[in-house]
Amino acid sequence: MGSASLVAEYNGISRAGHVKDKITQLIAYAETVRGLAELAALRSRPGQHGIQQPDPVAVNTAKYTFAHGFHDAAAKLMDLAGGLLVTGPGGEDWANPEIRAVLEKYYAAAVPAEPRLRLLNLIADLTARDYGGYQAVLATHAEGSLEAEKLQIARTYDPTRARAYVSRHAGLA
Repeated sequence: MGSASLVAEYNGISRAGHVKDKITQLIAYAETVRGLAELAALRSRPGQHGIQQPDPVAVNTAKYTFAHGFHDAAAKLMDLAGGLLVTGPGGEDWANPEIRAVLEKYYAAAVPAEPRLRLLNLIADLTARDYGGYQAVLATHAEGSLEAEKLQIARTYDPTRARAYVSRHAGLA
């Protein structure tokens, strides 16, 4: 979310409606995952050996939500960053004074070229290079597959309160 917000500003596109929409979706994704993780901690209970254990439904829902939305979030970030993630200049180009003068001129946008290229380099590392590929696989499989997360959610959810609520309002109890 932070990278998306900064790159939209640095690329001079932060006021466009479709950009605001993508950033709003990234905020909702990030805050949903954060909220579920906090809920898992709030509902935690001491385990058998005194170690706090997170609520299994909330933690597995957080993990599922994160993994399910990760690739879409990365795609939104790459869209906002643009093609410079893979076509931008390298470090040797930047280090060459003659080339750097041209890069500073043509890669400047709402900010000077150097901070913009530094941010794009970070985003490329997170999404398009080796580390980004590694993270893409981890997002889906590190805590188990999406199917494993769904199984754990179904296995650990106690429907007693929800069923009692419905029964009460339907006049069944």
